[in-house]
Order: sequence, then structure tokens, then C-alpha cells
Amino acid sequence: MGARRSRKSPSRGCAAVPLLPKPKQLSRRRGEFQLGPETAILLPPSKGPLDQRLLLAARTAQAELRAKTGCDLGVDRPHSQTGKKHTIRCVLDRSAAIAPRLATARDAYRLTVRANEIEIAAPSIDGLRYGLQTLCQLVSARGRIAAVRILDQPDFRDRGIMLDVSRGKVPSRHTVEELIDLCSRLRLNVLMLYVEHTFDFRAHPEVGAGASPLDAQTILAIDTYAAERGVELIPCLQSLGHMEHVLSLDRYAKLAESDRLWSLSPSRSETYDFLGDLYDEFLPLFRSARFNANCDEPFDLGRGQSAERFPRKSPGRLFADHVSRLRRLAGRHEKKLMIWADFALGHPDQIDRIERDVVLMDWWYEANFDFDRIQKLRRSGFEVWACPGTSSWNSLFPRVANSCENITGWADAGRRHGATGLLNTDWGDFGHYNAIGVSLHSYAWGAQQAWSGELDANAFDRAFARHVFGEKSARLGRLYRRLGAIHATGFNVVNGSALQYLYFDALDRSFFLQHGGRRALESSARKLDVVRREVERLTLAEAGDDFTGLARREIAWATEATDLSIEKGLAAIEYNAWREDPTRLKTRARKGLARRLEALADRQREQFDSLRALWLARNSISEFHKTSRRIKRSISSLRRGARRLQENRPPRPPQKSELTMLEIFNEIRSEFGMARR
Repeated sequence: MGARRSRKSPSRGCAAVPLLPKPKQLSRRRGEFQLGPETAILLPPSKGPLDQRLLLAARTAQAELRAKTGCDLGVDRPHSQTGKKHTIRCVLDRSAAIAPRLATARDAYRLTVRANEIEIAAPSIDGLRYGLQTLCQLVSARGRIAAVRILDQPDFRDRGIMLDVSRGKVPSRHTVEELIDLCSRLRLNVLMLYVEHTFDFRAHPEVGAGASPLDAQTILAIDTYAAERGVELIPCLQSLGHMEHVLSLDRYAKLAESDRLWSLSPSRSETYDFLGDLYDEFLPLFRSARFNANCDEPFDLGRGQSAERFPRKSPGRLFADHVSRLRRLAGRHEKKLMIWADFALGHPDQIDRIERDVVLMDWWYEANFDFDRIQKLRRSGFEVWACPGTSSWNSLFPRVANSCENITGWADAGRRHGATGLLNTDWGDFGHYNAIGVSLHSYAWGAQQAWSGELDANAFDRAFARHVFGEKSARLGRLYRRLGAIHATGFNVVNGSALQYLYFDALDRSFFLQHGGRRALESSARKLDVVRREVERLTLAEAGDDFTGLARREIAWATEATDLSIEKGLAAIEYNAWREDPTRLKTRARKGLARRLEALADRQREQFDSLRALWLARNSISEFHKTSRRIKRSISSLRRGARRLQENRPPRPPQKSELTMLEIFNEIRSEFGMARR
């Protein structure tokens, strides 16, 4: 089929196509290009060997165009592209960037669609990949592409995701590869897997034992898979705080800074022997020239062994010295060191002791924050990354509005103050029961912010639903926002959703349940009714086992878990009132409440089985027992409560609790059978 002129408005067809990320410059022209049997993707001619990354990008586009249109395009690398018509020409051209001198020019591209030809020009293979991706988004089901000229280039050089693989859940190799595919499609070029202990170290096998750890073969495979798709897998290994699992092992207890068993002690030479062993095994597996040693939140630094051995050294000085030691250890493997910025910012008098080639990653995860503090680090001469979060952890479903505002705030500050990277973090605090699928909206919002900035919510939801899930409407995108807005319980917590705390809380103790408010819970229930109807209309619970099919099922699970939390919170209000005053419930009401508690226990048991199946569909069994313990504790408490009601034997009223960060932290530790701090 040859080229044809469109009778439509030159802007109509293109305007109807939502693009993700949104291009920087887009101008529409008359006409359209029609894919046909003679259409081929022509790779840049060259005398040297073909770069397999470029071939993979072309074949990926070929497969996507075939799936969308039925057209089976060829992929060719002719000696010369001269005279070729009705083709999709890929051209390496340094002048294709909007701002050629910027560090982001490597990812720029220029896409020109004419009636008889399409040209994608870019300074690099990565730019050609992104141009092909945009082309695939523009094409209609009939193989038509509106004539258009796009000039595009990202705001941030490094755009990525960090996924926690240490707080209970270790994804399978297949899951990580699917996540890499998503990163590539969203033009995210960095992925970090946050590791505390979940790697199989040959010299220190105790570290990862029992946690289904990643191994060298898996890391090598996913590193190659990522590189072929334009994603840099940056090694990430905790090297100071958050070391409780390791320090609780007898072999390493002496390395603890204090009896909190939280931070490694920089006062012991054995600490650096240990870290050197880990680095020697871990870092050579990655082709990246960078390494994130983390070093965040070393709360007890300078309060234990270091205070005794070096009483004149402040915590800030100890930290700066430790970072210098890590820099040298990483340098043995030709890696540039990256660390979190929180402790350095907390001790500004010592920040000059940190070498300026260390990359500082600044973070905070609430919407209301002074994101401009990046400027302090930039003025001190550091390369800086802005690091928002998905607000998925400590939640049954992400706090979507908070996440979007947090990401936008960091992105805006990063642009203004010269941050080179935007890293969107997806943590797994307290068991990592939150699923990858519920974070996809925040991943995509982060990709949009890192590439070209703000986008109207409705336009984004359309683009997100279409580009990630293959939906023609924005319904699934809006569903994320609607379900992500339901968190009201009558009390607030920092860095999490209060509904999640109700879900896991034991009824008899009611540490969180005693704070539930009827009005707030009933308001959440009304909002959830709308969401549940939409979940049923979209048949999310019946989806398949592919990457986005599992995401649909994970959304459905989160919806049901949210509903159970609300119902459990309302039932707990009545139950705890009866404990205070047994005369409040007559026999009929008391037995009715007992049946409600039994029904809730049955539902939570069913949800536990569903959660386990969803967990194993993407991950190793890892440390699922942590989440299993919490859910079974809740189920047992509901059944005990039902029996008490049936027998009319009210237990003592719950002990009054305070929802401070420390008290919440200790309560969750007790749920895991861990000592309070």
C-alpha cells in the first residue's frame, strides 16, 4: 500500500494520541504515513559490526508495530539509504539534539513523519530507541501515523527506579527482566536493586541464608539484559546503617556500633575487611562505573564503640571518614561512589571532608518538604540526584497524590538547581507486602517528570493506561488515583497509610484500631464502593499472569484488603466499646458482631492465600513468613474476639497507645517477634 494524503485536520489524529513521556516539542503537519508491506525499518549504514542494542531496539519496535497494526515490517541495514522510499530511516546525527552541549543530548532524538517517509535522527543508539518508541505510540490500529515533527530531549541525564529487594521480598530473574523492559519503555535508564543481605556471598554465606538471595549468575544475566535495553544496573549494597540482619548474626555482632545492632562500627578495622570481601564479590558483576553504598540513617553512629575508641570524633567526622574508606574500597573496582545525603546534611560542619566526586542522593517522601535543600549540596560542589518515592510501602495501596506531589517537588527542584538524576524509590518496609503492580502509576509519573516535567493529570492517565496497560481509555489510570486517595481512618501516620496498620493490627491489643474514627472510616467506605464497582467492571481479579495482568490482580487484591481494613476498623470500634462497657451490646447485637468478626477472619484468610499466590508469581518465597506472621496474628485475634462475644466474656479494654514514630516502630517490631528499641 502506497502513501496517501489525509483528508482529516492535520492536528486531529495526532492530538488524539497521548504520549508518555510527553515530547518537548511537537508540531503537526498535513498528511499521514501509512504502514504497508514495503515498509521497513532501516538501520544506519556502517562498515563496522552491527551494534546488537540497535538491532534489539528495531526488533522490539517491529514486534510492537506488528501487534498494534498487523503489519509485519522488515528490518534492514543497507549499504546506503539513498533512494529508499516509504521507509522508517534511523540516522545517527549529533545535531539532532535540541541542546547538543548538554549531558542529556545523548538521549535526544528528532522524529519527522512525512507522507512518504519517516526519519528518526539521534546522536546515539539510545536516542534512536526512544524515537522508535514514540513512533510506536503514534501509530493507529490501521497503521496510520499522522505527519508530525518531534524534537525531544530529557531534563535529567539519569532517570531511574530503585526497588527494595531486602525487606522481605526478592524478585525472580524474570520479574526483574520485565521491570527492565518497563524501564526501557518509560525511558528510564537506571535501575538499582537495594540489597542489605539478600545476596549469596561465597565468603560470607550466613549473610543471605534463608532469604532466597540473588546470586552472581542472576546478577550477571540481568546486568546484560539491562545493558542491551539501555538501562544501567547500578550496584547497590548497604554499607553502614540498616545492617540489623547482618549484625544479629553471631559472626558479625562484634562489628556493631552499639547494642542496637543497627550500624557497622567505623572504629574497627574488621569492618573494612568485611566490606572489602563483600565488594570484591559483588561489584565486579556490574558493568556500571557507579556504586551506591547507601549509608543512610546511621542513628547510633558515634554512640557506641566509636565513642569509646575515638571520643573526640563527632558523628559527622566519623561519617565523613567512613565515606572516604568506602570510596577507596569502591575505587579498587573502578566504581564512583554514591551515598544518601541525609547524614551529611545533618552534619554540615563536616560535609567538606567528603570528596567532591562522591554523588549525594537527597531524599524525603512526603509531599510537604523543602525540596530546594538540593541547592546547599550543589553549592558545596557535589553532583546531586533527587530521590522521591512511590509512597507504596507501609500501605495496602500507594498514597498516589502524595507520591505525585513528592516526585513533582523533587523534579522541579532538581531542574532549577542542576541535579543530574531523578531516582524514584520503591521501598519494602516491614515485610514488603506491597506489590510492584500497585507502583506502576508512580513509576510512570516519575518517568514523565524526569523527561519533560508536568503533565495534566487526565492526559497523563490516558497515556499511562494506554502505554503501560494497553487500555484505550483513562479508566485504569483514574482508578489508581481513586484507590490511592482512600486512606482516611480518623488518625494519621507519617510515611504510610493508616489503613495498612488497621489491616495487620491484632484486635485484642488494638494498638492502632483504638484510634479509628467512625466518620472517617465510613467516608472511606463510600469512596471505596465506587472503586470496587470499577474494579469489577474492569474484571481485574480475572486477569492473566503476564506483567500487567498480575498488576491488575494486585490492584484487585489491594481493593479487597482496603475494604477489609475499613470493615475491621468499624467492627473494632464496637468491639472496644463493649470491652469498656459490656452493657452497650444486647445479646442479639453481641452475637451479630461475633459473626462479623468471624466473617472478617474468613475473608482475611482468603486474602492471605491470594497474597501468597501473587507473591510467588513474581518472587521467591524469600521472607514471606514475616508478612504471614502478621496476617495470621490478625486472623487469630478476630476469632478470639468472636469467641469472647459469643461467650459474653469481654477482655480488659486495650491499653492506651501513642502513635509516635518510635512507638509505631516498636509495635511493628513486636509483631515480628523482635526486641523493642
